[in-house]
Amino acid sequence: MGHGKPPSSPGDADHRRHAIVPGVGPDRGDPGMTHGAAFWFHCSSAVLRRPHLWFTAIRQISRAVPIRWWTRSPFVPLPDRAYVRFRLETAYGEDASPRVADVLRYLEWCWGTD
Repeated sequence: MGHGKPPSSPGDADHRRHAIVPGVGPDRGDPGMTHGAAFWFHCSSAVLRRPHLWFTAIRQISRAVPIRWWTRSPFVPLPDRAYVRFRLETAYGEDASPRVADVLRYLEWCWGTD
C-alpha cells in the first residue's frame, strides 16, 4: 500500500467528533422548546411528591447536562439547546408540547429499568 497518511476516519484523533450546531455553546437552553418556569415548577412538585423517583430524576437531569458545564456561560447546568430540541422533536414532533404526566411516566420507566 502507499506511504503517507491514510484518509481521516471517525476514529481518528484529528477528526472533528461533533458537528457545529447553531445554538450549542454559550447560549445553552432553549426557552421556546423547554417551556416556562410554571411547567418546570409543576414537574418538580410532581416528582417531590414521589420520593421513589428522586434519585432517578437527579440521575436523568445529570445525564442531560454537558460535561464541565461550569466552564461555559451561562455557568448553570442547562442541557444543550440542540439536545433538548432533538429529544422533544423526536418525542412530540415539531410542535413539542410535553405534559407533566409524560415526564412522570418517563421517570417511572427509567426507575423500573434500574
